Amino acid sequence: MWFWVWTLLIVGSLVGAFFLARSLWRSAKGLMEELGRASRRISESSDRLQELSDRAREAASTQHAGPSLFDDVTIHYQRVNAQRTARAGRKDARRARHVVTWQKWKHFND
Repeated sequence: MWFWVWTLLIVGSLVGAFFLARSLWRSAKGLMEELGRASRRISESSDRLQELSDRAREAASTQHAGPSLFDDVTIHYQRVNAQRTARAGRKDARRARHVVTWQKWKHFND
């Protein structure tokens, strides 16, 4: 009788070990597929980042860095005047929006 109990326990544990090993094998296979996919994505991202870095480096070398001491003085004055007029235009537009808002508030309070 004990022979059959121990035989059943051993066979049951072997069957359980088989299912556990099969589950682990499938999980490991899925993990390896995902790691392969992730490595491909990383390499694509790395290539894309390298391309963007090269473009940025080229753009930085071709763009004008801004005013320098060796530029013509009239260019500086023109640039400053253009910035001042743009700022004044933004200020006037903001003031007009505020006036409209104040009139709405005044209408609600009356």
